[in-house]
Amino acid sequence: MINYLKESTFAVTDVIMQAWKVTKENYFSIATLCFLIFLTASTSTFMAFFMGELNLGIRTIMLLIFLLSYCVVELCMIKYIFKLLDTENADIQIIETLPTRAEIIKFLIAAVYFGLSIFFVGILLMPVLYLLDLFLKFLVTHEIISGYAQTGAIIVNVAVGIAVLSIFLTFVRIIFFPFFIIDKHSSPFESIKLSLATTKGNFIKLLMILLGLVVVQAIVFGFFYIVILMGFRLVNLFLDYDISQYSSLIVVIFSSFIIVPFSTAFFAVAYRKIMSEYKGDEHPDIIHNIM
Repeated sequence: MINYLKESTFAVTDVIMQAWKVTKENYFSIATLCFLIFLTASTSTFMAFFMGELNLGIRTIMLLIFLLSYCVVELCMIKYIFKLLDTENADIQIIETLPTRAEIIKFLIAAVYFGLSIFFVGILLMPVLYLLDLFLKFLVTHEIISGYAQTGAIIVNVAVGIAVLSIFLTFVRIIFFPFFIIDKHSSPFESIKLSLATTKGNFIKLLMILLGLVVVQAIVFGFFYIVILMGFRLVNLFLDYDISQYSSLIVVIFSSFIIVPFSTAFFAVAYRKIMSEYKGDEHPDIIHNIM
């Protein structure tokens, strides 16, 4: 187990360094896609203040447009980083990385499958909550717990905890489905199955990879926050103008130009490393790869 953790640690370091190298060396070429992400995110944030006054139909259409735009840009980012990983020093045009209509449709369908997977996991957990309810009522009956109000609070807290854990575990196992759609041209359902198969047996490694990503982003965000906070105080000191109202815009800028490109490169590198170690079937089934 210790050796496995050591290997996982080296794998995480390798993924972080390679993702950082790809992002740093090609950042200005990636910046165009970052700007598109920024436009999509900032426009959706801006429109959120006004959508409350619109009717449901228009709000639904606007939401679908923003989701579709973000999906297109994100898939474009994945394809662009794959090309950077596969062809060094190549002159890659953004137009070459635009996802096809089939890839966009596959991604949206697979995203629906992802939502259904989370819903299905929630259904499977219902018996656990039912047994917990019976057990807590037993404790109330024997006056171990003071009353049903306390029981209800416990059930809610446990249910929220189980739901969050289930969503996280499902997310980790199906995280690579967009990469299979772009890299292997897999169908929506096949991409889900391949993600389950490739992540099977790599769960601890994936957790450490995600932990590494969170730590790096926390450090970068902490530095970014300190710099921006100092800038705010200097502006307030000399101009007597409160610019803290633009904090949401700054978060959008940070996310669009730093978090999204590095995270996409990070997962692309992790995907390639895990795929290089995958020895399973090209068309796996779901039942044997869930656990």
